[in-house]
Amino acid sequence: MADLSRHVLEIPPLVIGLALFLIPPWLVLRRLRSGRPLAVPPPILDDGAGGRTIPLVAAFSGLRWPPWIALASNNLNPSLVMAPHGVTCRVLMRRTRAWHEVERVDVRIFGATVNLDFVFRGSAVTFTANVGSVVLAARVLALVPEGIPLTDRARSVLAGGGGSSARCDARRS
Repeated sequence: MADLSRHVLEIPPLVIGLALFLIPPWLVLRRLRSGRPLAVPPPILDDGAGGRTIPLVAAFSGLRWPPWIALASNNLNPSLVMAPHGVTCRVLMRRTRAWHEVERVDVRIFGATVNLDFVFRGSAVTFTANVGSVVLAARVLALVPEGIPLTDRARSVLAGGGGSSARCDARRS
């Protein structure tokens, strides 16, 4: 019988150490990015001045075309406040835009990412808010005033999240 012990592959301790150090965080990140939307979306808060503070996962400042190019991002302290006079958003700096400056609002969904795209008149830069939930996206779209155009995708999310009268009902609550 041949001696099989010399044919066994020996794994260096450094490789084992690196595997034990790198694989668990990779598994955790993979689980977090698995494409599952939030089961229960966080609530929209009243800011006390007539505005509604929208909880965000991340915010992006991007180009109008192509829409998937981001110039800046913020997942540490993003902000979106929808008030009667307009929308206040923060990616790097806080900016307020009046509602008449909003050209359209769009929704883009990919896995667990649910993005609301605010396109502004006369600007090549857009504001994109990742709300993380289709239900929350519908609630936010219901806060958009009647005169602001919604894309077909945004209208379908709004219709699926509370019907066509959801825009009026959300402003009253």
